Amino acid sequence: MTVELHFDASDFEHLGRAIACLPEEIKAKAAARAMRRVTDMARSRIVKRNAERIDIPPSRVRAVTTAQFNAGGNTSDVILRSGWLPLYKLGATQTAKGVRVRLRGSYRSAFIAEMKSGHVGVFRRQGKARLPIRELFGPNPAHDITNNPEVYLQVLTEVIEQSLMPRYLHEVDRLLPR
Repeated sequence: MTVELHFDASDFEHLGRAIACLPEEIKAKAAARAMRRVTDMARSRIVKRNAERIDIPPSRVRAVTTAQFNAGGNTSDVILRSGWLPLYKLGATQTAKGVRVRLRGSYRSAFIAEMKSGHVGVFRRQGKARLPIRELFGPNPAHDITNNPEVYLQVLTEVIEQSLMPRYLHEVDRLLPR
């Protein structure tokens, strides 16, 4: 079975004229809704790609990653933020010499402890004294994005090219009175 699609430049001209005739309120609402949906799609794909690159389960990366869409005037921004991943949540185990984390290595003189607040983590003492101690963390998914922007720009480009216009047309269709 073969499927053949034929697009003519006149189809795009017709579509452009139809969108231009829409009221500004509908165009703005449809664009905002489409961008929110595309932002969610971009977050999902970036989390998946990020998890593959830093070798951590996607659920762990998703838990610390947020995406935000800001639009105003002639600009729109997609802001991705992520926090540090605690070593304890990456499968840390206590050993005689310290703590071992699967796929991350060993941390000599580190220990797993539960704080009075109930928080459990991997800690290491600073110097010879008992205090202070500090918690140890694994990778921050945002660092991979900062250090390898071309990989993630390609993901964003794919999402925008494949999804933005169809989603915008879908939202316009939903907003138009029947």
